[in-house]
Amino acid sequence: LSVTLVHRAYKSQQPFCVATTPLGRSNCQLCASKTRHMASQLGADDKQQTLDWAAARQAWEQHVEALDTDAGERADGVTALESKLGTRAHWDGVYERELRNFAHDPSDEGVDWFSDDVGDRLMEYVTENCPLEDGVLDLGCGSAVFLLDLAANREGRFLGIDYSEVAVALAANVGQKRGLSQVRFCHADATRLEDLEERFGLVLDKGTFDAYMLGATASVDRYAASVLAALKPGGVFVITTCNSTADEV
Repeated sequence: LSVTLVHRAYKSQQPFCVATTPLGRSNCQLCASKTRHMASQLGADDKQQTLDWAAARQAWEQHVEALDTDAGERADGVTALESKLGTRAHWDGVYERELRNFAHDPSDEGVDWFSDDVGDRLMEYVTENCPLEDGVLDLGCGSAVFLLDLAANREGRFLGIDYSEVAVALAANVGQKRGLSQVRFCHADATRLEDLEERFGLVLDKGTFDAYMLGATASVDRYAASVLAALKPGGVFVITTCNSTADEV
């Protein structure tokens, strides 16, 4: 088993976060109010961009507010931080919105939870250093944009799983639109990968471990055992995290 960490943590000096100092609710509302005033004095294109920015700031504030509960330390010694971001209900809501957006505008394939720079660097690393010929499994694929980009112009076995059935529906729609029939999607639990009855040369986690560890029943040991069960002998596991330091992972 080879494990590769593609990592820059919130605890490092250069975190992955969109805003290094999150705005409070009152500041966000004030910012949005000022932005709407500015938008009224701009042309149509600039106005829309400004309003989009305000909406993004408010969405960021909602995510920040969700990260508010310290549940102590788990039996495996890992600090437990519980949040609605670790619940299926939250992600069902997120992907229901993105599925509606995609139905309205097929060019809107959903949100990439890391910056474009991270996705580009991860793609470069995976394509240059990881085995793709023995099957690729993407844990918590969401809209599966990264997996679909990886599978483009490649033959092989590609599977994206998510515990949100809505996310799986979105991923399947995006894959169908792109015409990538070699990519499959299924509803599955990342901590029960032995149930897949498939093994892969490469397992990818791009932010799923972060969300999982915010759940009330999260277990590092259970997660690690599940990933091991999904890997072929000599397989590679690549994890991209924004909530843990390299030592913690």
